[in-house]
Amino acid sequence: HKAFLFAGESGAGKSTISALAPADAVLLTDEISYVSRRDNQYHAFGTPFTGELNHPGENVSAPVSALYFLAKGSENRIDTIDTAEAVRSLLSNILFFAKDDELVQALFHSAFEFVQHVPVRRLTFVPDDRVWELIT
Repeated sequence: HKAFLFAGESGAGKSTISALAPADAVLLTDEISYVSRRDNQYHAFGTPFTGELNHPGENVSAPVSALYFLAKGSENRIDTIDTAEAVRSLLSNILFFAKDDELVQALFHSAFEFVQHVPVRRLTFVPDDRVWELIT
């Protein structure tokens, strides 16, 4: 098993890409993801939070294979992004409310560590199920 994370602004296609997933895919969440590091590998866990699909995630976990920042476009393609852009984009998608300087520094460190261990890409896609041929 492997997990794919999809992130982006409202309207980028998170619910769309989830709805287009193959029938045998397990949806961990369509709203708020939970990711934890175990040794040098990151794992995504199912959460009960529901979004547009109104489908709670399954109570399972899998190693994270990649993080994709989504964009709708006229073709399906995956582009690499540099480390700085990956960290900035990741930070803009993390729920974080603390104002403690040590916690803020720990968050920056965690985001940097994540992009060092997990491939981070931009996925531009046409909203149909052929996009999954690129992902899997």
